[in-house]
Amino acid sequence: MNNVPLFSFAIVNWNTRDLLDECLASIRAASGDLPIEILVADNASSDGSAHMVRQKYPEAVLIETGGNLGFAGGHFPLFERGTGRYHVLVNSDVRLTNDCLAPILARLDADPDIGVLGCRILGHDGELQPSCRRFPNLWFQLIEGTGINRLFPRSGFWNSYKMGDFDHDYAREVDQVMGSFFVIRREVVNQIGPLDRGFFMYYEEVDYCLRAKQAGFKVFFDPAATVYHAGGASADKVKVLTIRRLMRSMRRYYEKNHGRFTWFPLLAILSLDGVTHCLFALLRRRQPLTTAKAYWLAWWDVLLRKPAHF
Repeated sequence: MNNVPLFSFAIVNWNTRDLLDECLASIRAASGDLPIEILVADNASSDGSAHMVRQKYPEAVLIETGGNLGFAGGHFPLFERGTGRYHVLVNSDVRLTNDCLAPILARLDADPDIGVLGCRILGHDGELQPSCRRFPNLWFQLIEGTGINRLFPRSGFWNSYKMGDFDHDYAREVDQVMGSFFVIRREVVNQIGPLDRGFFMYYEEVDYCLRAKQAGFKVFFDPAATVYHAGGASADKVKVLTIRRLMRSMRRYYEKNHGRFTWFPLLAILSLDGVTHCLFALLRRRQPLTTAKAYWLAWWDVLLRKPAHF
């Protein structure tokens, strides 16, 4: 048992070499003398990411997937290889702080019912990135589609889905935590398995939190630990595909967890959502034509019920 790592840090990378380098360096620094393992899946990056890992981090297990398998698909072999007491999904654009692991260990060791844990996430500018949400439902999706939640971001009613009235300053049980830094107890992995590869990107961690809760575990947020997150480092490269993947994954989540009847109301809400996003993009002069194209294609994807993994 003494040879079992405390943490398995699992990272899926796609063309974020420099950020990945910073992430791996921060894991080294934060871990100190703790027994850990580092697992990296490279989704066929063209920027030399795999070479950098081999040269600078020989202790890491590097798996070259041979193609862009997405987030859940890239993590699949890492779940298979991981042996740590806690399996940690870490985005390649995340930097751990040197003192973040001690409070995580303390919280998880103190409460064996916690199956998934998230921590305080800050942008590299030091601004809080809200990382807790309630589970989505059609009412929340309708409010999001109207854009009212943007007008009342701190409202516990109009922005209930994103927990607008929660300032992330105390520990509590929640529905879901952000997948950019996502600590999973080994017993959860053994019981419910890895992320659902039916999701290419987005909603896989929402689905995982729901599965963990259904299996009797808690999902917990603890602000005593802090990490920094750039946000969207891979997704920002392909905005149209990003929105299409988000909407395809949303449809899959609803149909998987709430039944196929959700397809039609979700399509209607998506129509409203596309209009409001295009209006916001036009008013702010932020790529309105690209936004319109993305939501038009996403609407057709949902209409045709295309798979989330592409």
